Amino acid sequence: MILKLIDSHCHLEASEFNNILDSILNDALNAEIVKLITSAVTYSEWSKSENIHKEYNQVEYSIGVHPWYVSESDRDIKTKLDSAYKNGAIAIGEIGLDKKIDSPAFDLQLEIFELQLQYAVDADIPVIIHCRGAFNELIESLNRYGVPRRGGLIHAYSGSPELTEILIRKGLSFSMGGTLTYKNSKKRGDVLKMIYPDHFLLETDSPDIPPVNTIKPNVPSNILINLKAASEILDVPEEKIADNTTANAIKLFGLKL
Repeated sequence: MILKLIDSHCHLEASEFNNILDSILNDALNAEIVKLITSAVTYSEWSKSENIHKEYNQVEYSIGVHPWYVSESDRDIKTKLDSAYKNGAIAIGEIGLDKKIDSPAFDLQLEIFELQLQYAVDADIPVIIHCRGAFNELIESLNRYGVPRRGGLIHAYSGSPELTEILIRKGLSFSMGGTLTYKNSKKRGDVLKMIYPDHFLLETDSPDIPPVNTIKPNVPSNILINLKAASEILDVPEEKIADNTTANAIKLFGLKL
């Protein structure tokens, strides 16, 4: 069985991969990953992501400021995005909202998220969204500013079936990874059956969210474990899921293999 997999969301610029990236990406190739999308989470990481993309042709990258790392200095984020996006990024992200943390303040998270969302909508660039405990506010933002015509991705998705229906209607797709292997994944299984085949992408979120019974840091090659879990939940062959999720990633991000 020959697969062509895309890791739609990982963080190759993370410090956990310093000095071992060659090995990590070689393992990814051996796991039949043909593309990886690494998402910078701070402004200071954007150039590192760009450099990884330039060095490894299987890596694409996105730029954004994650809700954990927003600051008041990011109020000029639209100007920064406009300058950096033209260097080769394929999406705006990882951006979003997180009520599970105390700092940065949620009002600031919301302000910076909406600035980045506005930029993406105006420029019609796909978005990659992080959302925890703030789906009501996320939907309000999407109602205000819309979604890029090309769409967007909510990564590490854990929403309810009812929420999923709303977000699908708004033109969003969803990625899941290591959580598919967790024992409490029945709700995720119900949602997975809603979003497959047209709105589901595979991810690892490396170096975070490792599958069960694996060691940290999580690595892109663990996508094979996530694929197997999805196959068992859906009762669909791994090869078919690989084909569908790869096609969805190509369509969303405009990838060329």
